[in-house]
Amino acid sequence: MKKRVDLIEAVILFLIIFSLIAIFVEGRGPNNTIIALISVSTFLFGILGAFIMQNRHKRLDELRKTLRIDDALYINIYRLSELFGKDKQKKVQEKIDNFYIKTIDYKLIDYCNASKAFLALFDFLKNLKFKGAKQQKAYERILNTIMRANENRKYTEYLTRNKMMKFKWVVLIGLQIVILFGVFYINDNSPAYGILAVILSTSSMLFLLILRDLDTLIWKEQKWIWDPLEQVFQELDLIPYYPEPVISSKRVILKKGVKRRIVYYPHPYPNFSGKKVKIEN
Repeated sequence: MKKRVDLIEAVILFLIIFSLIAIFVEGRGPNNTIIALISVSTFLFGILGAFIMQNRHKRLDELRKTLRIDDALYINIYRLSELFGKDKQKKVQEKIDNFYIKTIDYKLIDYCNASKAFLALFDFLKNLKFKGAKQQKAYERILNTIMRANENRKYTEYLTRNKMMKFKWVVLIGLQIVILFGVFYINDNSPAYGILAVILSTSSMLFLLILRDLDTLIWKEQKWIWDPLEQVFQELDLIPYYPEPVISSKRVILKKGVKRRIVYYPHPYPNFSGKKVKIEN
């Protein structure tokens, strides 16, 4: 079941609601006190909103960069493990796959819950037995790589947990309520004012929704999460893995003709018991 309202749906909904308010709720006309309150609220909303938006964008950019570096590290480990024979490479592939699956099963804000799968990979690589100088050199590079991946993992955990504080939401929403009330209170019931009031109100609400998507890490997620992940799975000689809820909610649009593993969860998040994985095109 879809629970999240996306931006396009929200814009349409707000346009309808605010248009109805502008048409059927009679305003009192210009009022100096209300205008002053709107001016102060708008100023504070703009300053605080701009600061928070910049902070959320910086967090997202850091997370994108760290995850892409991680992808390269795991690909390097997989390719280097070939020097230890096909059997060892297959086990390394399975453990990397299991780690990625865990990170996908959990929401990104719960990234830390995939730590057991990562540590299983770490321990396996640490205990690899090498023979000869070539394998020894590969072993040292693998250890250096997995240790760097571990550092990136902890930084990723920090970034995903660094959510916006609730009091900031309270302040922004409070200011938004004052602005909306004031805008429609001083409505002079003219068509021009009604149109401008609807546009202003919808735009300010859209700003909050964009901030929500940035804070929950679903802003443009197809480009910075799912498309790169599909490429990584393919470079690891694995079939890409997608949760069905992400597809059904249209958070990702899949191209046809590519074999993928689609996972279905019979129980509410985060209960993954009984999950079923089907290979689909």
